[in-house]
Amino acid sequence: MIKLLLLAGLALVGYYAVRGSRRALHRVVWRAFVCLALAGAVFSVVFPNSLTWVANKVGVGRGADLLLYVVTVAFMLVSVVLFRRLADLERKYVALARAHAIRDATGPQADDGLPSTLSDHRSEPST
Repeated sequence: MIKLLLLAGLALVGYYAVRGSRRALHRVVWRAFVCLALAGAVFSVVFPNSLTWVANKVGVGRGADLLLYVVTVAFMLVSVVLFRRLADLERKYVALARAHAIRDATGPQADDGLPSTLSDHRSEPST
């Protein structure tokens, strides 16, 4: 039973790694995941033997082992989500840098061959 649950969790991580992001659905799934994790943590603190009971029902010997398996899958899911967010931010920064470079680009001036943005910032010779 535990193997099926772990494989399902890993399949979920893989699904989130390869699918396109839909912001509203992503936020709902993320909030549900956090709420379930918090509820499970509170339940296992209030009733410590329940984690061992659940572990025995799914085929794991100890509650600590079950907790390790769940935390490992959750860590992988969080890593994938953060990697995707970082990749999106990098794409946005590249687009912003390109737009900024295009906006500031001007043709070379006839007298010194420097773009006007560079020649405007040169220091004037002091007399």
